[in-house]
Amino acid sequence: MAQALKQILIVDDSEIDRAILKSILGDRFNVIETDNGYKALEIISKLRNELDIIFLDISMPLINGFDLLRLLRDNKLNHIPVFLISGEATRDNVLRASEFEVTEFIGKPFDREDILRRLQSRLGLTTTYELSPEDISETEKYIAALENVYKAYLSNFGKDDSHYVHMSALMKILLTRYRMKNPEAELTTKKIDIISKAAYFCDIGMMMVPDKMSMISSRDADKVQILMNNHTKMGANIIRLNPSKRCEFFVQICTDMCVYHHERFDGKGYPYRLSGRNNLIYNQMCRLVDEFDSLLSKFYASNEQQASFVANRLLQDQGIVSPELLELLDECKQSIFEYYARLV
Repeated sequence: MAQALKQILIVDDSEIDRAILKSILGDRFNVIETDNGYKALEIISKLRNELDIIFLDISMPLINGFDLLRLLRDNKLNHIPVFLISGEATRDNVLRASEFEVTEFIGKPFDREDILRRLQSRLGLTTTYELSPEDISETEKYIAALENVYKAYLSNFGKDDSHYVHMSALMKILLTRYRMKNPEAELTTKKIDIISKAAYFCDIGMMMVPDKMSMISSRDADKVQILMNNHTKMGANIIRLNPSKRCEFFVQICTDMCVYHHERFDGKGYPYRLSGRNNLIYNQMCRLVDEFDSLLSKFYASNEQQASFVANRLLQDQGIVSPELLELLDECKQSIFEYYARLV
């Protein structure tokens, strides 16, 4: 049975802009449109459990985008991700948007590839990439350069990269098994290497916030959470510094991991509280291996008994990742135990 198309609501008083957006979205999405905020509120109230994304223009007559965001919050309809449409993402607009936990801006003129890429990330949709030898070579050079920078940062703060090395290794174990079970995923050995290495950089955004973190009391939970949320987006911005098309596969995968690896299948993660399969399988894998190695590191030494305890503890957490991934973890337990045994 074909999967139902994701539903997107466009709220914009410009008929031309709505037409352009519809042409970009094409037949990939089911598009609903309206030209004002009051009609939008009616539609959202009616389809509150069916809409996947809202494209919302900031500048509209009668009721502007921020007014509508306030109404959605007041009516407890603010669970649907919003992409704000603006000719310019000014500092004032960004700050006002943050009050409603909106972080996505769509600039004008519209960039087709950027819009589709961000929709794919937010909705858990995958893109097919064919990697040439040149793509792989340039990507490996970019990864090596990033790794040098990240290691230097960790060293400056008296840390090593062992946790991220372990995460990368565990990702490779899971991905190898996942390829066997899902040949349609078209995971080549090189793609598995690149995706595994992407997990190594999932927390690279912490490079931008450590000084601020140290200045905040652990009792000030709200400020700590804001910075933790920001490190996910900052990490994505760091990875995106390479605009090369040859590195696009790695940049896309790694950017997504930076932003979404703290999400949970039950919607209780951060920064966006994504739930279910709206989060890509690779991001969920990253969450799983991050949790696994973090829990195991609390033991004085890693052995099979302790690794088994951690695996079973995660298997009992039905909300952390999809049932499919928990099953995958169970199937990979022995390989994971053997990996840690080799480290002793």
